[in-house]
Amino acid sequence: MNCLIVEDNPATREFILDVIKDNFSEISCFSAGDLGEAENLFVKIHPELLVMDVNLPDGKSVDFLSKLCNQISAVHFKVIFITAFSDYAIDAIRLSAMDFLLKPISPVELIGAVNKSIDSLKKDVRYTELETFFYNLGQNQSAMGEKKIVLKTAENAHVLSIKQIYYASADNNYTAFILDYGEPLIVSQPLKYYDEKLGFLGFLRVHQSYLVNMDHVSLYDKRKESVLLTNGSQIPVSQSKKSTIMKFLNKQYL
Repeated sequence: MNCLIVEDNPATREFILDVIKDNFSEISCFSAGDLGEAENLFVKIHPELLVMDVNLPDGKSVDFLSKLCNQISAVHFKVIFITAFSDYAIDAIRLSAMDFLLKPISPVELIGAVNKSIDSLKKDVRYTELETFFYNLGQNQSAMGEKKIVLKTAENAHVLSIKQIYYASADNNYTAFILDYGEPLIVSQPLKYYDEKLGFLGFLRVHQSYLVNMDHVSLYDKRKESVLLTNGSQIPVSQSKKSTIMKFLNKQYL
């Protein structure tokens, strides 16, 4: 497997190179300091894994990837983004189930991201992730838009509109998503993971075991300590979350 590292800081570039070489003997690493160099290398080595800084001296890696996807007939690579700060692209990355690392990069997090990338390459979900990423990035750049998320079950990678999700519930180290159609989707990530992923999109952790899409809340029953959703589901509210719900409702609605 070939890996292309695109990072303008020489020390960070060497650090990533060393961590991957020391922990993944099956990966051959190549590096570039800017997008022009990266484009030349990409044509020569056809990497299966790209580790890219979001912002580079000669442009954004997002634009580079968009150009690549327009030029080739099929996506044969996985992307890990790296950045020194959270910017406009991070929300789109989160929802697409792609990986990103904040600088300074932890060796443990880098190794974990590479392992996840290898798994994704085996499951052939690269195009789904990139397509969702570009969709959400476009929605971020417009004032309004319908966001999408990739949910990976044991069998498939499901691309869903956020509004299709009523709520998510904890099932040990798994999360069950209740949708506006079909059976629940069971995903092998804990609820905390999706709390962090979906919190900025109007989802609220109303209970240790429940994450609710507040757009689907039709009633907050303070006496029964529960919220009623538009699909008829009644979700318990923990004592510690009562004030959080009221703050959310007071902020969102007149």
